[in-house]
Amino acid sequence: ADESSARAVYWHRSYEPEGQRVEAVVREALRGRGIACVAMAGALLYEPAAVHCPAGWQGGHWGTLMPFLRACERSGPPPTRPTERPVAMQPPCAWPASGALEDLRLAAPPVLSGGSVGRDWSAAMMAGWEVSEAAAARAMEDFVGGGGLAGYEARRSRADEPGAVSRLSAFLRFGQLSPRALHFAVRDAGLPREQVKTFARRLHWRDLASFHLSVFPEMPWRPIRAHYASHEWSGDASALRAWQRGNTGFPMVDAGMRCLYATGWMHQSVRMVVASFLIEYLGISWVDGARWFHDTLVDADLAINSMMWQNAGRSGIDQWNFVLSPETGSQDPSGGYVRKWVPELAGLPTKHLHAPWKAPAATLSAAGVELGATYPHRIVPDLPAARRITVAALLRMRASSLDFNDAGGYDLITLPTGETTRVFTKQEFRLTASGLLKPPPSGSRGRGSARSRHTSGGGRASGRGAQLQGKVSTGQKKISSFF
Repeated sequence: ADESSARAVYWHRSYEPEGQRVEAVVREALRGRGIACVAMAGALLYEPAAVHCPAGWQGGHWGTLMPFLRACERSGPPPTRPTERPVAMQPPCAWPASGALEDLRLAAPPVLSGGSVGRDWSAAMMAGWEVSEAAAARAMEDFVGGGGLAGYEARRSRADEPGAVSRLSAFLRFGQLSPRALHFAVRDAGLPREQVKTFARRLHWRDLASFHLSVFPEMPWRPIRAHYASHEWSGDASALRAWQRGNTGFPMVDAGMRCLYATGWMHQSVRMVVASFLIEYLGISWVDGARWFHDTLVDADLAINSMMWQNAGRSGIDQWNFVLSPETGSQDPSGGYVRKWVPELAGLPTKHLHAPWKAPAATLSAAGVELGATYPHRIVPDLPAARRITVAALLRMRASSLDFNDAGGYDLITLPTGETTRVFTKQEFRLTASGLLKPPPSGSRGRGSARSRHTSGGGRASGRGAQLQGKVSTGQKKISSFF
């Protein structure tokens, strides 16, 4: 700034705690030199600091999407179209001295103990990405105008179909694509609301995640429901490693995790499968999942990643109201996704591809598959039993924290304002004031009921919505039946 005789410095503000700390240091240094500082909005549709969500029920539980959207609408004018690129800009009187980007060694290969250069792990991953504003604009235009948006509502769960989702998340994350540009591109597409409503809301989910992070800046590692910090998680390091490397013995999980490690990206529906597996069946903390995703995703956004994993781990504002099966392969009906990322199973018929342990020995042999040799055995042989352990740990924690349980059996959290508010809690986790499981309302089929959306191996879900009968006390579970 001194070298160029700048009178003001402009930047897009950060919504992450570390970025805000850096900005504060820079702002102080510049102001000490009499240079004005202007932090601009740019990464979101609505600024978190301008949004106020009142405590309590506001047509939805606090901090969930619809109350948040209404709060955004009250916060000020709606998003405006991006301004046109200026035809020309006046350069400074003198350009400051600058080095080459490569000199910063921001993504330098590791140096081994002997001094030699290690493997450039990013080379293969980056081969699938063109990192530029022009590439982002082309990707947006291809998706919005090329049929991707029109087919999104029907195809968005398909991991085996290229183009089923936009893959714009990395460009949004690093600023090559403006969320306002995408917002208006969707509006201008002229498609019926039914075809675009889910995709259009993705941008609002981004804003919601940043709002959560602004209210709970420690959410990347600390439960928003503070009492969930006492939840007992498995410390099985070998199971965590198998999950990270895609060697769990569940092809859909393994395909997703191998895809992530190779490309830095994973289809959203598959992200939910692997997250559900880690938490529900391995009983491993959401913090470990969030950390691995943040290290491996090219679109790793601190707010979005933390919100997703907190909700999957049940400690977030909006607990996941589903459990996804790791064995049905509903996201991959053709089998193309698993065959690409788990090639050792490619010869299996599709009917056995996602659950090879159910295949006849002759079928496995004909496909060149030997479980335990060419492909690992399942690390969780009994899914319902594994989930019972995880659910019991959560119920013990909740029963020991009844001060955070309201009359309806919902969790209570304290907001930074000091207000206490109820947050959504799944029916199967709700307790009475004495620590008993709270029966569902008569005839309930609403949100949080025991109805399954995704089943495990057909039929009833693996513990999804199952009712644990009896009292659950700290350190001891008293369960008369599980079904």
